Amino acid sequence: MKVQYIENNGNNIKCEYQKRKNSKKISVRVENSGIVKISLPYFTPYFEAKYFVNSNIDWIKEKLKKIDQQKNDFYYLGNKIDIFVQNNANIKNFNYILSNNNLIIETNKNSTELEDLYIKWLRLKAKEYIPKKAEEFAQKHNFKFNSIKIKNLTSRWGSCSIKKNLSFNLKLMYFNYKVIDYVIIHELCHLQEMNHSHKFWNLVGEIMPDYKLQKKQLSTFPTHKT
Repeated sequence: MKVQYIENNGNNIKCEYQKRKNSKKISVRVENSGIVKISLPYFTPYFEAKYFVNSNIDWIKEKLKKIDQQKNDFYYLGNKIDIFVQNNANIKNFNYILSNNNLIIETNKNSTELEDLYIKWLRLKAKEYIPKKAEEFAQKHNFKFNSIKIKNLTSRWGSCSIKKNLSFNLKLMYFNYKVIDYVIIHELCHLQEMNHSHKFWNLVGEIMPDYKLQKKQLSTFPTHKT
């Protein structure tokens, strides 16, 4: 792996270049941490990848700007929400109340870390919805998987391993249910097609004909460019 730093408004952008045997073309991904990760085919020289990054620097800076703007924003099911923390010594741990896009978090720990409390709540909501919905789709469309995990991922919305284990990003709860369902269906289809071939997308389309609309909504949060 090689590392490069690019100046941006007085700050350095960290770019990590990684050669991968299964990469067919150069791709750039901007992570929520602000790190830019570049994947390139194993025999592609690094200078070509650096040229690709430089030619897409405006896109990268726009994504970084968007990440910075969203750092203090909180979303749930497609809506922006406001979070309020209330200390309550009478509760055991946490209590969450959502009303009219206001999330009230009651805690006995005098915590002011909104992001941590928010992530804990999103994890709870993701565990309530995603496994149940995945099982529902699996039974209806004859998919079989071994396990489901909910994780706080930084670069993927979901994944499917060759051992038929599924993982989903708890931040999917940012989006409305239709978008979440698309990602669930997407990963379930990988149980049959471990690729992104025409056959794979046809399978996704059979289950969700308007999947392209849902896929497009995922791009409202930082994604990657190829």
